[in-house]
Amino acid sequence: MKKDKDMSYKWSALITVSIGTFIGTLDASIVNISFPRLTEVFNTEPSVVLWVSVVYLLVSVSLMLSLGRIGDTLGRKKVYIAGLALVTVGLALCSISQNILHLILSRVLQGVGAAMTIALSTAIVTSAFPDQERGKALGIIGGVVSAGLLSGPVLGGFLLDFLGWRSIFYTRIPISIIGLIMAGILLKEQKVSSNGMKFDIWGAVTLFGSLTCLLLFFNFGGRLGFLSPPVLILVSSAVILFVLFIIAERRAAQPIVDLNLFRDRLFASANVSLVIIFLAMASLTFLMPFYLINGIGHSASKAGLLLATVSLTALVIGPLSGWLSDKIGSRVLCTVGSALVCLALFLLRGLGPESSDIDILLRLVVLGVGTGMFQSPNNSSIMGSVPRERLSTASAMLGTVRQVGMSSGIAIAGTIYTARQLFHAAQLASDNLAPTMLQRLSIVGGFQDTLLVAAIVCSIGIIASLVRGRQPPN
Repeated sequence: MKKDKDMSYKWSALITVSIGTFIGTLDASIVNISFPRLTEVFNTEPSVVLWVSVVYLLVSVSLMLSLGRIGDTLGRKKVYIAGLALVTVGLALCSISQNILHLILSRVLQGVGAAMTIALSTAIVTSAFPDQERGKALGIIGGVVSAGLLSGPVLGGFLLDFLGWRSIFYTRIPISIIGLIMAGILLKEQKVSSNGMKFDIWGAVTLFGSLTCLLLFFNFGGRLGFLSPPVLILVSSAVILFVLFIIAERRAAQPIVDLNLFRDRLFASANVSLVIIFLAMASLTFLMPFYLINGIGHSASKAGLLLATVSLTALVIGPLSGWLSDKIGSRVLCTVGSALVCLALFLLRGLGPESSDIDILLRLVVLGVGTGMFQSPNNSSIMGSVPRERLSTASAMLGTVRQVGMSSGIAIAGTIYTARQLFHAAQLASDNLAPTMLQRLSIVGGFQDTLLVAAIVCSIGIIASLVRGRQPPN
């Protein structure tokens, strides 16, 4: 009877956490498509509207590890539910915003809630499943993450066209409430620290400051230039604060991040390969809509359906590769997966202004297979290489690394793309092309050049996966 209850609980926990994970990762991508509309509605500059996304990323990324540590002490269920409640309230406040400042402040609240849910979701699932099924469970979570990140522009486009910008927020409130009710009823409390909590305040402050300066460095660097004085001050501050964070963690009785975890080659290399893969894939997430809509003239809905191929493929492959990693370990699967992502980026770079939908679709399928094959075993190896009492820290590390890779990758890709698009436009100016054709060709050229850089970066991820060493099967 107990075994049946455990069997029932682990799937209930997985479904419940999947809802929160989808909401959190969807939030990171669904809002961006509304920026042009928000600029008109609030009669403001694009540089101001951009903060609707920037503050969400800054808050969620910077707080994730601290909140994961709090979850280990106060109880994962308690903190997870509080986070989902904040997300729900944040969505409601965003949907009734009367000015841009109100919207930005509401996004701050959402970011705090998202940090709480994302930081603890993987830890809750890992605790619910036995070690021999961890990869399969995290494979499903990995597929949900991919679906959330890549379906944001698709859903956002449809909602924006048919229901207006406020619908991007209020249509998700019922889903969030359902997830909140399920979490309250179905999840069991997981409190792993019996000692009194000694919160690492200096570690939290220096980590928050370092990650905030890092993300602002990438954000402003793309617009002001990476060698401009304000941007150089930001990157210097990020480095100094990170050094202070390391010092604080070495001295703290209960550090936010146990630095000894990085002595494990599997844990360290899996995190390095994760940030590299998401850094590279961010280029495609950011640029593919420009290529499909402005480069070859597809409608927003058709572009969204093509992009959904990646998440659907990853959703199928993720659980399979996770299940297989339970049998053979993660090294081979992660190496092959990262190699397929790299190959897909090279193949997508070969797309031109006349490429057919079949050409695009096949390349996106390769990317989806690679993503699903890499992410699930890699996440499982990270979660499996830490003690169970530190699962929340490892879970938060996953979310932090993923978000830092995505946000940094988008900023870098935007800088490269803009520079190369202008270069190609100047090169083509003497060919007496029609303005529309000149724009299309320059967009495609910038797209191709940026993906070449992304593929080269991704190749480093292959090496990081290969040197992780052998992982014994669960």
